[in-house]
Amino acid sequence: MAIETDADRLLFVDPEEFGGVAVWTTVSGAKPAVSCIYDDSFIALAAGELEFTQEGGRLQLTMRTSDVPADADLKDAISVTSDAIGAKSVRVLEFQPDGTGMTIVRVQEV
Repeated sequence: MAIETDADRLLFVDPEEFGGVAVWTTVSGAKPAVSCIYDDSFIALAAGELEFTQEGGRLQLTMRTSDVPADADLKDAISVTSDAIGAKSVRVLEFQPDGTGMTIVRVQEV
């Protein structure tokens, strides 16, 4: 069980400081905007003497679990806006709740 409150967790995704704003659209329609962190990690793999290389990204949103819509599902559309990335449209690939009140939502840009 987490020690901090939901209000405490909001500080970690504050769009005024370093977060962004996500508008989630589920089968029941668009949801109110929520705060999140958009992360686009670069991944590069190489297999030594096999001359195999692969590179790509791992796009994900980190948000409070309470901000994930109750009817959220794979392939839902999300519009993300932040000072760092501008505006992006993504689709949900996977949910990874961490058990402490935060959830990582893996996404794919559309």
